[in-house]
Amino acid sequence: MLHLLDETLETFLRKVVPLPARDVDIAFEAPDGEWSAALSSKPTVDLYLWDVRPNLADRDYGEVIVESDGRRFRRDPLPRVDCRYLVTAWTSEVRDEHSLLGDVLSALLLHPVIEAEHLHGPFAEVRPLPTLKLRTGDGSENSDFWSALGGQLKPGLDLVVTATLDAALRGPAGPPVEVVESRVAGLEEIQLAARGPDEP
Repeated sequence: MLHLLDETLETFLRKVVPLPARDVDIAFEAPDGEWSAALSSKPTVDLYLWDVRPNLADRDYGEVIVESDGRRFRRDPLPRVDCRYLVTAWTSEVRDEHSLLGDVLSALLLHPVIEAEHLHGPFAEVRPLPTLKLRTGDGSENSDFWSALGGQLKPGLDLVVTATLDAALRGPAGPPVEVVESRVAGLEEIQLAARGPDEP
């Protein structure tokens, strides 16, 4: 499911920033020293997913009524999950990096929800839609974060994508039922089954 969220984010950013594939690469790698050293000269936006946890604040309680194939039934509310991305821009010039990161920032501030047209796979059928929020903080963890990556300290956006997940959509489905057979047991057969195999 997470790789589909990555694809959804890429489609969203390429459309709304915009980030044409011919001009800008989008990556999902850990932005450590080894990765950054291997970058080409092409501008790159990196979306590094580094934290995933349930969203308990936005969860629903009780049961919900859903409709499928014309039938209504009850089920537990679908879980919401917070996926935290570090968003960074990489170019050969610092001024260009800031410009590219600023364009991404503007798009995220203007679009707090990823609309259905950008969704991939099972996400296209699940509601509510994924939301986008820039996480606030005092920045005290930034230096520790970059030290853990072994990379160069640089500006980045702390993006939280809250997505609704329906794990059942990935479960395999059996073949459709085509024939239903029923049989009525006789009295002797019922009595024999009730006595059990050890009774005379």
